[in-house]
Amino acid sequence: MTMPNPAREEVIALPPYGAGQTIEQATARNLHPNMINLSVNENPLGPSPAALNAFKAQLHTASCYPDSQCTELSERLSAELNVAREQIVLGNGSEDVLSMLCKAFLNQGDKVLVAKPTFALHGIYANMMGAKVLEVPMQSDLSYRIDDWLDAIACHPDLKMLMLANPSNPVGCTFDANSLQRLIDACPLNTVIVIDEAYCEYAQGHKQFVDSLTLLQAQPRPYAVLRTFSKAYGLAGLRVGYGVMANAQLADYLHRVRTPYNVNRLAQLAAFAVLQDPSYLASTVTQTNSEREKLSAAITELGYFVAPSLANFLFIDVKQPSAHVASLLLQQGIMIKPWLESGFDHFVRVSIGLPEQNLRVLEAFKQL
Repeated sequence: MTMPNPAREEVIALPPYGAGQTIEQATARNLHPNMINLSVNENPLGPSPAALNAFKAQLHTASCYPDSQCTELSERLSAELNVAREQIVLGNGSEDVLSMLCKAFLNQGDKVLVAKPTFALHGIYANMMGAKVLEVPMQSDLSYRIDDWLDAIACHPDLKMLMLANPSNPVGCTFDANSLQRLIDACPLNTVIVIDEAYCEYAQGHKQFVDSLTLLQAQPRPYAVLRTFSKAYGLAGLRVGYGVMANAQLADYLHRVRTPYNVNRLAQLAAFAVLQDPSYLASTVTQTNSEREKLSAAITELGYFVAPSLANFLFIDVKQPSAHVASLLLQQGIMIKPWLESGFDHFVRVSIGLPEQNLRVLEAFKQL
Protein backbone atom coordinates (compact mmCIF):
# COMPACT_ATOMS: atom_id res chain seq x y z
CA MET A 1 0.00 0.00 0.00
CA THR A 2 1.38 3.39 -0.99
CA MET A 3 1.54 5.99 1.76
CA PRO A 4 -0.42 9.17 0.89
CA ASN A 5 1.68 12.27 0.34
CA PRO A 6 0.66 14.91 2.93
CA ALA A 7 2.87 17.69 1.52
CA ARG A 8 1.35 20.88 0.16
CA GLU A 9 1.54 21.28 -3.62
CA GLU A 10 3.69 24.37 -3.18
CA VAL A 11 6.23 22.41 -1.17
CA ILE A 12 6.32 19.49 -3.61
CA ALA A 13 7.16 21.94 -6.41
CA LEU A 14 10.02 23.63 -4.53
CA PRO A 15 13.57 23.00 -5.76
CA PRO A 16 16.09 21.93 -3.11
CA TYR A 17 18.46 24.68 -2.04
CA GLY A 18 21.97 23.88 -3.27
CA ALA A 19 24.00 24.51 -0.14
CA GLY A 20 26.89 22.35 -1.36
CA GLN A 21 29.35 20.36 0.70
CA THR A 22 31.47 21.61 3.57
CA ILE A 23 35.24 21.73 3.39
CA GLU A 24 35.39 18.89 5.91
CA GLN A 25 33.21 16.73 3.67
CA ALA A 26 35.33 17.50 0.62
CA THR A 27 38.52 16.79 2.54
CA ALA A 28 37.13 13.49 3.85
CA ARG A 29 36.57 12.37 0.28
CA ASN A 30 40.32 12.76 -0.30
CA LEU A 31 39.70 15.12 -3.19
CA HIS A 32 42.81 17.18 -2.40
CA PRO A 33 45.21 17.43 0.57
CA ASN A 34 44.92 21.24 0.75
CA MET A 35 41.28 22.06 0.17
CA ILE A 36 39.99 25.67 0.24
CA ASN A 37 36.33 26.63 0.23
CA LEU A 38 35.57 29.63 -1.97
CA SER A 39 31.99 28.62 -2.69
CA VAL A 40 29.92 30.19 0.09
CA ASN A 41 31.39 33.68 0.62
CA GLU A 42 32.78 33.10 4.10
CA ASN A 43 35.28 35.45 5.72
CA PRO A 44 38.69 33.78 5.15
CA LEU A 45 40.21 35.70 8.06
CA GLY A 46 38.15 33.72 10.54
CA PRO A 47 36.17 35.14 13.47
CA SER A 48 37.10 38.29 15.34
CA PRO A 49 39.29 37.64 18.40
CA ALA A 50 36.68 39.48 20.44
CA ALA A 51 33.97 37.12 19.21
CA LEU A 52 36.15 34.08 19.91
CA ASN A 53 36.87 35.24 23.44
CA ALA A 54 33.20 35.89 24.14
CA PHE A 55 32.29 32.47 22.75
CA LYS A 56 34.90 30.64 24.82
CA ALA A 57 34.10 32.52 28.01
CA GLN A 58 30.44 31.53 27.87
CA LEU A 59 30.65 28.03 26.39
CA HIS A 60 29.77 26.61 29.80
CA THR A 61 26.32 28.24 29.49
CA ALA A 62 25.40 26.11 26.47
CA SER A 63 23.02 24.08 28.65
CA CYS A 64 20.86 27.17 29.18
CA TYR A 65 18.23 28.53 26.81
CA PRO A 66 19.10 31.83 25.11
CA ASP A 67 17.31 35.13 25.54
CA SER A 68 14.38 34.66 23.15
CA GLN A 69 14.21 38.42 22.51
CA CYS A 70 17.97 38.86 21.89
CA THR A 71 17.70 41.90 24.13
CA GLU A 72 21.34 42.96 24.48
CA LEU A 73 22.16 42.40 20.82
CA SER A 74 19.00 44.20 19.71
CA GLU A 75 19.84 47.16 21.93
CA ARG A 76 23.36 47.31 20.53
CA LEU A 77 22.07 47.23 16.95
CA SER A 78 19.48 49.84 17.84
CA ALA A 79 22.23 52.20 18.97
CA GLU A 80 24.43 51.41 15.95
CA LEU A 81 21.64 51.98 13.43
CA ASN A 82 19.73 54.71 15.25
CA VAL A 83 16.44 52.83 15.10
CA ALA A 84 14.08 51.66 17.85
CA ARG A 85 14.96 48.30 19.36
CA GLU A 86 11.38 47.17 18.67
CA GLN A 87 12.02 47.49 14.91
CA ILE A 88 14.77 44.85 14.97
CA VAL A 89 14.12 41.15 14.44
CA LEU A 90 16.99 38.70 14.95
CA GLY A 91 17.17 35.44 13.07
CA ASN A 92 19.14 32.24 12.58
CA GLY A 93 20.91 33.97 9.71
CA SER A 94 19.20 36.69 7.67
CA GLU A 95 17.48 34.03 5.54
CA ASP A 96 15.55 33.09 8.68
CA VAL A 97 14.14 36.63 8.72
CA LEU A 98 13.44 36.31 4.99
CA SER A 99 11.39 33.19 5.73
CA MET A 100 9.49 35.05 8.46
CA LEU A 101 8.65 37.85 6.03
CA CYS A 102 7.15 35.42 3.55
CA LYS A 103 5.21 33.55 6.23
CA ALA A 104 3.85 36.75 7.75
CA PHE A 105 2.95 38.74 4.66
CA LEU A 106 2.44 36.50 1.61
CA ASN A 107 -0.79 34.82 0.60
CA GLN A 108 -1.35 32.39 -2.22
CA GLY A 109 -1.28 34.22 -5.54
CA ASP A 110 0.46 37.35 -4.22
CA LYS A 111 2.95 38.82 -6.67
CA VAL A 112 6.61 39.06 -5.68
CA LEU A 113 9.24 40.79 -7.79
CA VAL A 114 12.83 39.50 -7.72
CA ALA A 115 15.97 39.81 -9.84
CA LYS A 116 17.32 37.17 -12.22
CA PRO A 117 19.79 35.88 -11.19
CA THR A 118 19.46 36.33 -7.45
CA PHE A 119 19.77 34.57 -4.10
CA ALA A 120 17.70 31.43 -4.59
CA LEU A 121 15.77 31.73 -1.33
CA HIS A 122 14.11 34.94 -2.51
CA GLY A 123 12.08 32.85 -4.93
CA ILE A 124 11.97 29.63 -2.93
CA TYR A 125 10.45 31.15 0.20
CA ALA A 126 7.91 33.15 -1.82
CA ASN A 127 6.92 30.04 -3.78
CA MET A 128 6.63 28.14 -0.50
CA MET A 129 3.73 30.40 0.40
CA GLY A 130 2.08 29.98 -3.00
CA ALA A 131 3.06 33.44 -4.22
CA LYS A 132 3.66 34.22 -7.90
CA VAL A 133 7.32 35.09 -8.42
CA LEU A 134 8.07 37.58 -11.21
CA GLU A 135 11.65 37.99 -12.40
CA VAL A 136 13.46 41.07 -13.71
CA PRO A 137 16.46 39.92 -15.77
CA MET A 138 19.75 41.74 -15.45
CA GLN A 139 21.35 43.49 -18.39
CA SER A 140 23.89 41.70 -20.60
CA ASP A 141 26.66 43.43 -18.63
CA LEU A 142 25.10 42.00 -15.45
CA SER A 143 23.95 45.27 -13.97
CA TYR A 144 20.61 46.33 -12.58
CA ARG A 145 18.68 48.45 -15.09
CA ILE A 146 16.26 50.73 -13.31
CA ASP A 147 13.94 51.13 -16.32
CA ASP A 148 13.33 47.38 -16.44
CA TRP A 149 12.32 47.40 -12.77
CA LEU A 150 10.08 50.42 -13.23
CA ASP A 151 8.36 48.74 -16.18
CA ALA A 152 7.80 45.57 -14.18
CA ILE A 153 6.33 47.50 -11.25
CA ALA A 154 4.06 49.50 -13.56
CA CYS A 155 2.69 46.25 -15.02
CA HIS A 156 1.71 44.98 -11.57
CA PRO A 157 -0.11 47.62 -9.52
CA ASP A 158 -1.10 44.87 -7.08
CA LEU A 159 2.53 43.98 -6.34
CA LYS A 160 2.68 42.59 -2.79
CA MET A 161 6.44 42.34 -2.23
CA LEU A 162 9.67 43.42 -3.88
CA MET A 163 12.88 41.60 -2.94
CA LEU A 164 16.19 43.11 -3.97
CA ALA A 165 19.69 42.02 -3.02
CA ASN A 166 21.86 45.14 -2.89
CA PRO A 167 24.69 44.32 -3.52
CA SER A 168 23.42 41.52 -5.70
CA ASN A 169 24.09 37.90 -4.92
CA PRO A 170 25.51 36.28 -7.09
CA VAL A 171 26.65 39.23 -9.22
CA GLY A 172 27.81 41.94 -6.81
CA CYS A 173 26.24 44.90 -8.63
CA THR A 174 24.22 47.61 -6.86
CA PHE A 175 21.62 50.27 -7.43
CA ASP A 176 22.98 53.76 -6.84
CA ALA A 177 21.09 56.27 -4.70
CA ASN A 178 19.09 57.83 -7.52
CA SER A 179 18.00 54.52 -9.01
CA LEU A 180 17.08 53.00 -5.66
CA GLN A 181 15.04 56.08 -4.80
CA ARG A 182 13.17 55.81 -8.11
CA LEU A 183 12.55 52.12 -7.46
CA ILE A 184 11.09 52.83 -4.02
CA ASP A 185 8.93 55.69 -5.27
CA ALA A 186 7.51 53.52 -8.06
CA CYS A 187 6.20 50.83 -5.72
CA PRO A 188 2.53 50.86 -4.72
CA LEU A 189 2.00 52.14 -1.18
CA ASN A 190 1.12 48.67 0.14
CA THR A 191 4.09 46.85 -1.44
CA VAL A 192 6.44 45.36 1.14
CA ILE A 193 9.95 46.43 0.09
CA VAL A 194 12.64 43.97 1.17
CA ILE A 195 16.26 45.02 0.65
CA ASP A 196 18.72 42.20 1.30
CA GLU A 197 22.01 43.83 2.33
CA ALA A 198 23.95 40.70 3.30
CA TYR A 199 27.08 42.10 1.66
CA CYS A 200 26.62 45.81 2.41
CA GLU A 201 29.77 46.16 4.54
CA TYR A 202 31.95 45.58 1.47
CA ALA A 203 30.11 48.25 -0.52
CA GLN A 204 29.69 50.98 2.09
CA GLY A 205 31.50 54.16 1.13
CA HIS A 206 31.46 53.40 -2.59
CA LYS A 207 29.76 55.97 -4.84
CA GLN A 208 27.59 53.26 -6.41
CA PHE A 209 26.12 52.15 -3.10
CA VAL A 210 23.59 53.81 -0.83
CA ASP A 211 22.41 52.76 2.61
CA SER A 212 18.83 51.76 1.77
CA LEU A 213 17.66 52.29 5.34
CA THR A 214 18.13 56.05 4.98
CA LEU A 215 15.92 56.17 1.90
CA LEU A 216 13.28 53.82 3.25
CA GLN A 217 12.88 55.69 6.54
CA ALA A 218 11.78 58.79 4.63
CA GLN A 219 8.79 57.16 2.89
CA PRO A 220 5.50 55.49 3.96
CA ARG A 221 5.70 51.98 2.46
CA PRO A 222 6.27 48.91 4.65
CA TYR A 223 9.87 47.71 4.44
CA ALA A 224 12.52 45.40 5.79
CA VAL A 225 16.30 45.74 5.48
CA LEU A 226 18.13 42.45 6.00
CA ARG A 227 21.72 42.15 7.19
CA THR A 228 23.89 39.35 8.50
CA PHE A 229 26.88 38.49 10.67
CA SER A 230 27.79 35.59 8.37
CA LYS A 231 29.89 37.45 5.81
CA ALA A 232 32.06 40.42 6.76
CA TYR A 233 31.63 39.72 10.48
CA GLY A 234 32.92 36.16 10.12
CA LEU A 235 30.22 34.28 12.04
CA ALA A 236 28.69 32.08 9.32
CA GLY A 237 28.85 28.95 11.46
CA LEU A 238 26.92 30.53 14.33
CA ARG A 239 23.98 31.66 12.15
CA VAL A 240 22.89 35.12 13.19
CA GLY A 241 21.35 37.87 11.08
CA TYR A 242 18.67 40.51 11.48
CA GLY A 243 16.02 42.60 9.84
CA VAL A 244 15.20 46.24 10.44
CA MET A 245 11.46 46.69 9.99
CA ALA A 246 9.58 49.87 9.15
CA ASN A 247 7.91 49.87 12.55
CA ALA A 248 7.35 47.82 15.68
CA GLN A 249 4.01 46.47 14.48
CA LEU A 250 5.55 44.84 11.41
CA ALA A 251 8.34 43.44 13.57
CA ASP A 252 5.75 41.97 15.92
CA TYR A 253 4.16 40.05 13.05
CA LEU A 254 7.51 38.42 12.35
CA HIS A 255 7.95 37.50 16.00
CA ARG A 256 4.60 35.68 15.81
CA VAL A 257 5.83 33.32 13.07
CA ARG A 258 9.37 32.64 14.27
CA THR A 259 10.50 29.92 16.63
CA PRO A 260 10.92 31.28 20.18
CA TYR A 261 14.65 30.54 20.58
CA ASN A 262 15.80 31.03 17.00
CA VAL A 263 19.20 32.59 17.82
CA ASN A 264 21.39 30.54 20.16
CA ARG A 265 23.02 32.23 23.14
CA LEU A 266 26.61 31.83 21.89
CA ALA A 267 25.69 33.40 18.55
CA GLN A 268 24.15 36.35 20.38
CA LEU A 269 27.27 36.79 22.51
CA ALA A 270 29.67 36.55 19.57
CA ALA A 271 27.65 38.99 17.45
CA PHE A 272 27.52 41.48 20.31
CA ALA A 273 31.29 41.16 20.76
CA VAL A 274 32.18 41.62 17.09
CA LEU A 275 30.17 44.84 16.98
CA GLN A 276 32.58 46.12 19.62
CA ASP A 277 35.59 45.28 17.43
CA PRO A 278 35.41 47.80 14.54
CA SER A 279 39.06 47.28 13.61
CA TYR A 280 38.28 43.67 12.69
CA LEU A 281 35.54 44.74 10.28
CA ALA A 282 37.71 47.48 8.80
CA SER A 283 40.65 45.15 8.13
CA THR A 284 38.33 42.50 6.67
CA VAL A 285 36.72 44.92 4.23
CA THR A 286 39.99 46.59 3.24
CA GLN A 287 41.78 43.32 2.48
CA THR A 288 38.82 41.69 0.77
CA ASN A 289 38.07 44.64 -1.49
CA SER A 290 41.73 44.98 -2.47
CA GLU A 291 42.02 41.28 -3.25
CA ARG A 292 38.75 41.34 -5.20
CA GLU A 293 40.01 44.06 -7.52
CA LYS A 294 43.33 42.28 -8.07
CA LEU A 295 41.71 38.94 -8.86
CA SER A 296 39.06 40.52 -11.07
CA ALA A 297 41.68 42.33 -13.15
CA ALA A 298 43.87 39.23 -13.47
CA ILE A 299 41.02 36.95 -14.58
CA THR A 300 39.78 39.61 -17.00
CA GLU A 301 43.26 39.68 -18.55
CA LEU A 302 42.87 35.96 -19.24
CA GLY A 303 39.92 36.76 -21.49
CA TYR A 304 37.02 36.03 -19.16
CA PHE A 305 34.10 38.34 -18.48
CA VAL A 306 34.02 39.22 -14.77
CA ALA A 307 30.95 41.09 -13.57
CA PRO A 308 31.77 44.28 -11.62
CA SER A 309 31.32 43.49 -7.93
CA LEU A 310 31.14 45.40 -4.65
CA ALA A 311 30.80 42.21 -2.59
CA ASN A 312 33.26 39.54 -1.42
CA PHE A 313 32.94 37.41 -4.55
CA LEU A 314 33.21 37.48 -8.33
CA PHE A 315 30.70 36.22 -10.91
CA ILE A 316 32.63 34.92 -13.90
CA ASP A 317 31.56 33.75 -17.34
CA VAL A 318 33.70 30.64 -17.89
CA LYS A 319 32.32 30.09 -21.43
CA GLN A 320 31.55 26.44 -20.74
CA PRO A 321 29.26 24.50 -18.40
CA SER A 322 29.78 25.83 -14.89
CA ALA A 323 29.45 22.42 -13.25
CA HIS A 324 32.33 21.11 -15.37
CA VAL A 325 34.58 24.02 -14.39
CA ALA A 326 33.68 23.62 -10.71
CA SER A 327 34.59 19.93 -10.97
CA LEU A 328 37.97 20.75 -12.54
CA LEU A 329 38.79 23.25 -9.80
CA LEU A 330 37.64 20.83 -7.13
CA GLN A 331 40.24 18.37 -8.37
CA GLN A 332 42.79 21.09 -7.62
CA GLY A 333 41.43 21.60 -4.12
CA ILE A 334 39.37 24.72 -4.86
CA MET A 335 35.68 24.73 -4.06
CA ILE A 336 33.65 27.29 -6.05
CA LYS A 337 29.94 27.75 -6.76
CA PRO A 338 28.73 26.69 -10.21
CA TRP A 339 25.65 28.74 -11.10
CA LEU A 340 23.06 26.33 -12.52
CA GLU A 341 20.19 28.74 -13.13
CA SER A 342 18.89 28.74 -16.71
CA GLY A 343 20.68 31.36 -18.80
CA PHE A 344 23.56 31.61 -16.34
CA ASP A 345 24.81 28.03 -16.26
CA HIS A 346 28.11 29.12 -17.81
CA PHE A 347 28.90 31.34 -14.80
CA VAL A 348 30.68 30.49 -11.58
CA ARG A 349 30.77 32.47 -8.36
CA VAL A 350 34.14 32.61 -6.64
CA SER A 351 34.52 33.94 -3.11
CA ILE A 352 37.48 36.18 -2.35
CA GLY A 353 39.93 34.32 -0.15
CA LEU A 354 43.32 35.03 1.36
CA PRO A 355 45.98 36.32 -1.08
CA GLU A 356 47.59 32.89 -1.46
CA GLN A 357 44.18 31.29 -2.07
CA ASN A 358 43.34 33.82 -4.76
CA LEU A 359 46.64 33.04 -6.49
CA ARG A 360 45.61 29.39 -6.59
CA VAL A 361 42.34 30.40 -8.25
CA LEU A 362 44.19 32.45 -10.83
CA GLU A 363 46.56 29.59 -11.66
CA ALA A 364 43.60 27.23 -11.98
CA PHE A 365 41.89 29.60 -14.43
CA LYS A 366 45.06 29.73 -16.51
CA GLN A 367 44.77 25.97 -16.96
CA LEU A 368 41.13 25.91 -18.07
